[in-house]
Amino acid sequence: MPIIRPARPDEHAALCTLFAELDRFHREVRPDVFVEPEGPARNPELIAGLIAGPDSTILVAEDGDALAGLATLVEKTVAANPVRPERRIAEIDNLVVMPGHRRRGIAGLLLRHAEDWARDRGIANLELGVWDFNAGAVACYEAAGFAPTTRRLSKPVAPP
Repeated sequence: MPIIRPARPDEHAALCTLFAELDRFHREVRPDVFVEPEGPARNPELIAGLIAGPDSTILVAEDGDALAGLATLVEKTVAANPVRPERRIAEIDNLVVMPGHRRRGIAGLLLRHAEDWARDRGIANLELGVWDFNAGAVACYEAAGFAPTTRRLSKPVAPP
């Protein structure tokens, strides 16, 4: 059974492999939005900053000698406006499980630990964004109790 734990800065290369899988999937489906980076997509300083917090973390699923998946969590404050009070949320910014480790409950474990992270911080809502094309992720999140709250629509505008 995989172990869910906080990532360590010395795991930068392994974390980048996980992020690269996530990035590859998005590039293949939406090359109009996602591009191949020149060099590392996430440098060691960025990863170390997410790990160190204080308002973020990266959780990893360790399966034997390998990192099988990760979830990046960020605490955010949603600003108040005249019709809505300020609120704090925990956002899952990234979640990925490597292909050879899928369908074993790892994403669900990461999501439960993400809930614990939010709860431990006194945050009442865990939120995420997911692209509509990612039906597998949508099904996973819905199975974990997530429900739609907003829907963002897009329309390309042809040049004049």
